[in-house]
Amino acid sequence: MSDGIPNPLQGLEAQLRRADRFRDAVDPVAAIAAYRAFTDFLRPRLPELRVAAGLPEQPGTRRDGRLIAESDGERVDPSALNLYTFWNTPLQTAPPLVQACVGEMTRLHADLPTPLTVLDGRSARELVDIPDAVADALEKDHPAHFSDFVRISVLDRLGGIWVDATCWAPAPLPEAVAPLLTAGALYPRWTHRQIGNWFIAAVPATPLIRLQRLALEAWWEQDGGIPDYFLYHRIFEVLLDLVPEFHGQWDAAPTLSSAASHLLQLGMMQPWDPDPLRFVAGASIVQKLSYKYDDVPPGSVLERLVSGEQLLVG
Repeated sequence: MSDGIPNPLQGLEAQLRRADRFRDAVDPVAAIAAYRAFTDFLRPRLPELRVAAGLPEQPGTRRDGRLIAESDGERVDPSALNLYTFWNTPLQTAPPLVQACVGEMTRLHADLPTPLTVLDGRSARELVDIPDAVADALEKDHPAHFSDFVRISVLDRLGGIWVDATCWAPAPLPEAVAPLLTAGALYPRWTHRQIGNWFIAAVPATPLIRLQRLALEAWWEQDGGIPDYFLYHRIFEVLLDLVPEFHGQWDAAPTLSSAASHLLQLGMMQPWDPDPLRFVAGASIVQKLSYKYDDVPPGSVLERLVSGEQLLVG
């Protein structure tokens, strides 16, 4: 390392304490039950949802989806990939890591045609319609799920790039994303079926995004509740299985690794060192962090980030 060999255990205790916060985040039983509930809910509504998404009423093929991907991939314009994030309370009261990430993302894109737009509930409504059923069910009591609906609605109508307010990027995103948007839509993924929605990029009105919005809207209009915290992800999996064109379009999308995009989060409690951070910056176009931690180890990557210093030097 650049300044001698750091203690490899420094920050480990803080990281283990932080990891305990996520112990109950994934519930396999709830995931299976939710998948079945969404399948039963969406199957009879598919003809209506397909037409609303611009597809024929009757199912097509995965090849049709790959053709949609090819066509929508040709609509990508890096200069039109506007950048959005969301925080529904005053940003100056947000956790320090959120303020740092939003500040760095703003700085990174300030001189580009696509600066960062920080949305809240009011400004989001200036861009898209948010049904009363969605707002009533989610905005106050389930802010993460409300943000899910905002992001899919904004990208369906306007296209662009969505980054959570806890994301960090080593370089401006539009030029980095454009070569990966050859299918018209992009999510990070853990596996082919398991996506993350903390980062999404899309052209407007592409079926992979529009069907997701329509399904979520239908669910909340029926006051479906939250059978699984990862409701958005379960609906994606159901659409993947029920809509051949959806599956075919996703098959055509390049891989953006969710694992590679969490390297900075895994190491944020460790001592800051520019060499490993250059490796992290080269591993993915974007990194997902978390503001859920108890303390900031002195000299750590996290301390440098929340203090406003650049993570990359030289």
